[in-house]
Amino acid sequence: MKVDVKQTVSDLADTALADEPYEMADIAISQYKKLMTIRFYVYGENGVTIDECARLSKILGKAIDFAGLFDDGYTLEVSSPGLDRPLTRMRDYKYRVGETVRVEFLDKKRKRFHGEIVGASDERVEFKVAEEVITVDLADIKTAQIVF
Repeated sequence: MKVDVKQTVSDLADTALADEPYEMADIAISQYKKLMTIRFYVYGENGVTIDECARLSKILGKAIDFAGLFDDGYTLEVSSPGLDRPLTRMRDYKYRVGETVRVEFLDKKRKRFHGEIVGASDERVEFKVAEEVITVDLADIKTAQIVF
């Protein structure tokens, strides 16, 4: 049985961060030769400072070391997702309420728009476009990115 490394690392991270005021936004795992690089992107209610990233790196590193997943070593990076990262999951929208985004749909006949995220719950996102609030199913969105 092959181990899904990303899922295993994600589960370890969720457990390690359970008592922290931070939530995983994403994990990226890459490999060069035998060395693995694990990048954790985390959200926090008030953002994430560099000092907090360093502290979280120690917590996550201990969890990964304890699991013994990477015999040949690994590099660990912890950061915030960044403003230019596309919004892909519901939690991305929840943490970006108040931000203006450009939204494109899977259905090419549907007109793309710029709007402010005013709410996100379950599988729907609410956007304020002009003076109207539009509710969109997350599954219908092709891409959404913060407008600077």
